[in-house]
Amino acid sequence: MVKKRALLSAALVLAAAPGFSFLATGSSAAEAYPSRAIHFIVPFPGGPSDVIARLYAQKLSEHWKQPAVVENRAGATGTIGTEAVVRAAADGYTLLFTVELPITMAPSLLKLHYDPQQDLVPVAAVAETENVLVATPSAGIRSVGDLVAAAKSRPGKLTFASAGYGSPAHLCGEMIKRQAGIDMVHVPYSAAAPAMNAILSGDVTLFCGPIGAALSFIKAGKAYALGVTGPNPSSLLPDVAPLAASYPGLVISNWFGLLAPAHTPALVRDMLQDEFRAISADAELQRKLLAIGLEPTWISGADLAKRIMSDTAKWHEFMAAADIHAD
Repeated sequence: MVKKRALLSAALVLAAAPGFSFLATGSSAAEAYPSRAIHFIVPFPGGPSDVIARLYAQKLSEHWKQPAVVENRAGATGTIGTEAVVRAAADGYTLLFTVELPITMAPSLLKLHYDPQQDLVPVAAVAETENVLVATPSAGIRSVGDLVAAAKSRPGKLTFASAGYGSPAHLCGEMIKRQAGIDMVHVPYSAAAPAMNAILSGDVTLFCGPIGAALSFIKAGKAYALGVTGPNPSSLLPDVAPLAASYPGLVISNWFGLLAPAHTPALVRDMLQDEFRAISADAELQRKLLAIGLEPTWISGADLAKRIMSDTAKWHEFMAAADIHAD
């Protein structure tokens, strides 16, 4: 780490790019990174992305002996906080910790003031979660076959909740509708928690939400798991079959990752990636992620960039075919 900091300082002295904020106040000498507080912007009011960001910020602060602060800037499906990072100085001190919604889905849904693939650069992803399709017990639906039969016998009567228009839960429901040839009514909520509460109260029939939001209720028999959205069974729900077994292509796996403003120096990104990789190996941190229904993982910045590109294309094609767009 000391060697990397020395290299970074030398590189900045020799070849600092225009517009970068790497000069110490009142001095012409380039500062070594990091020399002040690092800010992680989470573009949501809470939830798993906030929890993970705070876990990593705490570890980063301990290791680098600099404050690491998490700020929540929620709104517009995560695009407000994302845009704030896009417009921040590309100096490694303002970073985005997010799920893929404002990165791969929002571009096909909203008119954005940023291009995720041009204005941001991936550093790493450290966790993933799949969705699970659950039914409220009062519906009497215990399998995907039951769901299709019920929907066909009562067209337009079954309802499915989501955490908002264009969210993974919404897209999951729409994918099931199209592939199964059934008609269901979308009921959007503000987040996963109220959508899950609607399942528990029987206000809606189905919810294709994050496993972490539903796991305890499934185990308690308060919601019935019909399928998961990963390509394989989840280790958290090993007895629940993937929906892709019935409907090929119905795969939704959400990553949680760190991105920086475009043009952030490669040495800074490498330092962050190396540190996040080291933190990800912490056994206690992994246990904390599993406890909230998340799968610890490691995706390098380069591999995350490839995934963002392919997922963006996938969702653009699907939303166009399903006529999903902002009103």
